[in-house]
Amino acid sequence: MAFSVSNVHYSRLALDNIVTQFFWATCFFFLLRGLRSRRPSDWALAGVAAGLSEYFYYGTRLLPLILLVFLLFVLAVHWQHARQYLSSFLLVAGSYFVGFGPLLFHFIRNPNLYFGRGASLLIWPPHSPTSFADIATAWKTIGPVFSENLLGISTHSSQDIIFYAPLLLPAEAALLVLGVALLLWRWRHPAAFLILASGLGVLLVGGTLVAYQNSVPPLINHWTPAFPAFYVALAVPVGAWIMAGQSELEPRLRWILPVTVAIALVVIGWCNLNFYFNRYYADPESLKSKGYKSAQRNYEVQTAQSGYSASLGHNYEVFTVGQSPWPYDPGTTRYLVREQKWTLLTNPATELASITRDNKGVVFLFFAGNEQYEQTTHELFPGGKHGE
Repeated sequence: MAFSVSNVHYSRLALDNIVTQFFWATCFFFLLRGLRSRRPSDWALAGVAAGLSEYFYYGTRLLPLILLVFLLFVLAVHWQHARQYLSSFLLVAGSYFVGFGPLLFHFIRNPNLYFGRGASLLIWPPHSPTSFADIATAWKTIGPVFSENLLGISTHSSQDIIFYAPLLLPAEAALLVLGVALLLWRWRHPAAFLILASGLGVLLVGGTLVAYQNSVPPLINHWTPAFPAFYVALAVPVGAWIMAGQSELEPRLRWILPVTVAIALVVIGWCNLNFYFNRYYADPESLKSKGYKSAQRNYEVQTAQSGYSASLGHNYEVFTVGQSPWPYDPGTTRYLVREQKWTLLTNPATELASITRDNKGVVFLFFAGNEQYEQTTHELFPGGKHGE
């Protein structure tokens, strides 16, 4: 998790999607520890962590449903001990609302806000199938998206305009498949069931059922709450191998196990960092959606223009000469440099001559199609430097 390409990339961006995984992992840690210790403090901390997650990424709306499914699992599968946990689950629920705090009252007064956004983005409205034709229609809609998501684990690049690579490297994906198989084999164990419920729940709901208009799967930015579950699944076969080796190897040879794991971690870490810093790049041509591809090109130009404007400082006035297909991003520019004025010259033939410097430097940007105004600008403002 510390050096995985996808986790490192989303953690570097000003995006709240990645924050949710911290609260989910904290909630699950105290929840599973509470099953063992039965201490009220563990159950309370699990609920508070879950409630605090509501302040961040929208995908955390799935967490109450996962906790409810986990409660039903404990009551159904471990019913002999379930009575001991009923009061503890009530404590989790109460602590959840405490962590939710003031935001809860906001959603009570505006109930459509809580599930409204997710419900409006569903590719197939959930309802009970009434016929085989209804089931077939649902599968034709959901099946291709889910299959693309599975390929997004190690083969197909993300299509979310944020990350341009699969979730995992091929060797990690192989470990993930083996880990999920082991978790399914031991599904009756509370920890295994909780990891499966969170990972598969996010992949099915956030990754498959919820999509933006004209978007194409996989949208890995919707998977971020389940990142810890994916990494736990990666660790399961390694842990199982170590436990088996400790019981089968002679005591004097058991040092081989931690050394092997340490070497493997170093190799996997180097592969991730080498890929990210040497081979990874944002490639708009890898996007299948024409709308997303166009938006990405806009983002590239906006970012370059804002970065260049910021490098000038506030003692310059910036002009875009002629009509441009690339939208100017005033918000990003203001974030990078304050008090810098920008003007679009829609009629350069007359507007260039009326510009006064006002003790500030002037910069003129010429996008493709407006090169004919460069000579006039050089004549009106001699001594300037030309750059790309």
